[in-house]
Amino acid sequence: MTFQSLRVAATSRKPWSCMPPLPPFETDTQCPPPGRYLLTWDDVRDSLVLSEAFNKSATRPALWKELEVHRAMTECLTGSVSRMWLAGSFVSGKLHPSDVDVTYLLEADVYRAIPEGGDVEDLDNLMDREWCIRNGMRIDAYVLSLPATVDFRDLGVTGAMTPEDAEVFQLLGLYDEIWRRCREGNGRRRGYVEVSP
Repeated sequence: MTFQSLRVAATSRKPWSCMPPLPPFETDTQCPPPGRYLLTWDDVRDSLVLSEAFNKSATRPALWKELEVHRAMTECLTGSVSRMWLAGSFVSGKLHPSDVDVTYLLEADVYRAIPEGGDVEDLDNLMDREWCIRNGMRIDAYVLSLPATVDFRDLGVTGAMTPEDAEVFQLLGLYDEIWRRCREGNGRRRGYVEVSP
């Protein structure tokens, strides 16, 4: 399979959406206000690629296609992606972002079921920025497990939470904190996008 031959089926835009739009970018940072904004895949495309504000972008349409391919390849290797976090310059007012920062979130059983061998190596490649660039995708990607502990009441009970979930929560918190920081601005906070299925 070649990367160029892999295509993601186009989805039609719904005339309605139950999710609020991405808020306007803050003037001084050109980033969304602090927070995590839940959008659909179509909403992301409409807000960050097809929006009138970006119709002169030299990079956004191509980056979107590269992200579509990367997402499809990740889903092929893992079986499914529950959610995605998108951040960086792609989720900003920058007209010509240079790449897309994405974190794929997998259900714990899906994450644990990734078979050893070729699939793990292929997934490692997809999460390697330099490998992605060599293969025509300007994607900076990470894959994380979601907690296995499902019942909220078990999270604070000693011994009730799945043992590996302590590390899972630490990693989720780490990436949430990374995506909320502005590259410039001495500690300024910014928002990022969570893509729902």
